[in-house]
Amino acid sequence: MNDLSPDPQGPAVRRRPLLDRSATLVRRGYVCDYEAGERPLPAPDRVLRLGRPAFLPISTVACVRTAEPVVSLTYDDGPDPEFTPGIRDALAAHGARATFFVRVEPAEDHPELIARILAEGHEVALHGIDHTRLTGMSLRSATALVREAKRRLERVAGRRITLFRPTYGAQTLQQYVATRALGMEVVIWSAWAQDWDGSTAEVIAERAVQALHHGGFMLLHDASGDGVGALPEGAEIGEGNLDRVKATELMLAGMQQRGYTSHTVSNLLERYPAVRTVWAERRTA
Repeated sequence: MNDLSPDPQGPAVRRRPLLDRSATLVRRGYVCDYEAGERPLPAPDRVLRLGRPAFLPISTVACVRTAEPVVSLTYDDGPDPEFTPGIRDALAAHGARATFFVRVEPAEDHPELIARILAEGHEVALHGIDHTRLTGMSLRSATALVREAKRRLERVAGRRITLFRPTYGAQTLQQYVATRALGMEVVIWSAWAQDWDGSTAEVIAERAVQALHHGGFMLLHDASGDGVGALPEGAEIGEGNLDRVKATELMLAGMQQRGYTSHTVSNLLERYPAVRTVWAERRTA
C-alpha cells in the first residue's frame, strides 16, 4: 500500500485552526458503532444544526469525511520492545503509516523506539504518562498531568506533540477544554478490533478488516497499558497470547485486498474535513 505522501511531522506541518468550520458534527452514537464497518454519515438533525456554534468548539475528532478508502491505524499504550518493532516492520512492508499514541514512561525507557517510529514516517502522539484514568482526577490535577506528559514526550521525541488520546478515551468536558488550551487536538476512534479480549491474531485481524470504513480511525494496541491482554512474564508469543505483530500483518493483507491504505491521523486531517462529536464523561471521584 503506497502512502499519499511522506507524512512529515513537526513544525513544518501546517497547524490546524482550533475551530474547524469545515468539520462534520455527528452524534456520539455514530462514532460508537465501532464494528459496523462502512456506513454513511447521517445528515445533521435539528439539534446539531441549531447547536453547531456551541457544540463545535467542544467537540472531539473521531475520523475524517471522505469517499476514498483511507484510514488511520492508531496504536495505543506503547512503545513496547516486544511488539512495536515488528509492527513497524509490518507497516513498512505495506507502505503504511500509523499514529502511535504512546505512554511517556515506556517512551522514556525506550527512546530508540520513538526515534525509529518517527524516522520511518509514523506519527508520535500522547496517551498519558502512564495509564491513569483522568476522569478520576480533579481538573487541576489532570491538567497538570497532561501538561507534564506533553513536556516529557516532546523532550523524548524532539518535536512538538499536537495530538492527545486520553486513556480509555475518558475525559471530562472541562479536561477536554484544558487539553485544547495546552495546544493539542483530542482524538478518539471510530473502529476497533477489541484486541484486548484474548482472541487470536486471526480473529483480531478479521475484526479489524470488517470494521474498516472510509476515513476511519482504527483503535489498536502495541502494548497493554493496564495489563489486560499483556504478555505474562516468561510466556512465548503465540502460546495462548496475542501476537500483535501477526495480527497487524494479517490485517494489512486484508486491507490491501479491499484497497485500503493507512496514513497518520495528522495526514488525514490535513487532507479531509474532520468528523467530530461531543465526547466527555462525568468525573468519577
